[in-house]
Amino acid sequence: MNSEPLFQLKQVSKTYATREGEEFHAVDGIDLEFHRGVSYALVGESGSGKTTLGRLLTGLVCSTEGEIFFEGRRLRDWVRKSRTKFCEKVQIIFQNPYLSLDPKWNIREILEEGIRGMPGRERKRKIAVILERVRLAAACLHKKPNALSGGERQRVAIARALLVEPEFLVLDEPTSQLDVSTQAGIMTLLKELKSSLKGGLLFITHDIALASQLAEVFIVMRRGKIIEQGLRQEILLSSKAPYTQQLLASIPAWPPLI
Repeated sequence: MNSEPLFQLKQVSKTYATREGEEFHAVDGIDLEFHRGVSYALVGESGSGKTTLGRLLTGLVCSTEGEIFFEGRRLRDWVRKSRTKFCEKVQIIFQNPYLSLDPKWNIREILEEGIRGMPGRERKRKIAVILERVRLAAACLHKKPNALSGGERQRVAIARALLVEPEFLVLDEPTSQLDVSTQAGIMTLLKELKSSLKGGLLFITHDIALASQLAEVFIVMRRGKIIEQGLRQEILLSSKAPYTQQLLASIPAWPPLI
């Protein structure tokens, strides 16, 4: 990976104050690079700092220390001066699709939100195309989120993100609240869609088996720090970190990881 990194993190930390007045280091002094066109998995147990790192990359929270660069420019400058342009380049899909969709709006209104600047005919055509890509029926456009299943809501969230044609997609535990069969459908969809993301993606998950289906590069995180990172086969077959080995040991033998 000799190309200029899409994202570059230099000694990035994010600290929160606890109720007891102490400091909690959700992300602790991370140096990391994300290269264009690569699919990454950020793996770790609950509370490891995965979601915070994803929110840092998307500009939803600001680092306490250190600096994040996107396309060679400080992320804080993107957020302050070019927020709309940055959001067209980088999108996030959240863990709970119901909470990320406005319950007062129908699906058409939700999907149109990010492309309102387009002429009406073009908006209609683009929405029809994206619905077909994520396998949603046009009949859902008149419904509100509470009338859809969990899998359908997550497909709406994916469609909304893809409508602005982002370069890089952050997926924060996008299948963790779905049943097994629905989860499989969403994973199949993501595998089909990832080739269209020229900037790549970051799949955040506690499930290393799921990560193995989608990611080329693994980043293992624990207690706010990067424990290990490497190519998928290196991590799955010859991990050196005891914590990663514990994660691997918890995976059922079937289906095979590689």
